[in-house]
Amino acid sequence: MANPDASVSRTPADIVFDAFFLAGFGGSMVGLFFLVIDVLNGQPFFTPSLLGSVLFGGTAAETVVEVSMVMAAYYTIVHFATFGALGLGVAILVYEVELHARHTALVLLLLFIGFELAFVFGASLLMPGVIETLGPLRVGVANLLAAASMALFLLASHRPDLWQRLRHAAHLG
Repeated sequence: MANPDASVSRTPADIVFDAFFLAGFGGSMVGLFFLVIDVLNGQPFFTPSLLGSVLFGGTAAETVVEVSMVMAAYYTIVHFATFGALGLGVAILVYEVELHARHTALVLLLLFIGFELAFVFGASLLMPGVIETLGPLRVGVANLLAAASMALFLLASHRPDLWQRLRHAAHLG
């Protein structure tokens, strides 16, 4: 993402900074996306309630029809923790990729695909039926929005000159 000289000078505090913002952007995008879907369906907080009911209550996904704010709250804790760990992992991986990879965009795309496959596999094991109940397309869109917001943050913070170069290229075309 950034030039190698700038990457080498990154401190642990920079990585933690990136991790907090990555977690915040990614987790917020997923949460807001499903909140909008739930509100449009007339059941605000149905998605975290469904996930909490399956994960903590052992309820079958297809049988959850009512919102339980307790289960939504339990799942929200998991959501924050998961995105916190994901943000830290991505921040560390980006740092390493910046240091060692020639084709950072390709490496990061492969990492996204790996994360997506791990999510689908993990969700299928820990919360059977949830992806089918929510809809694979919705889950994919939510994850894509999270990844896009995280990527935009990384581009803006690691390559501040990129926006200027894009504007310049647009004016030349």
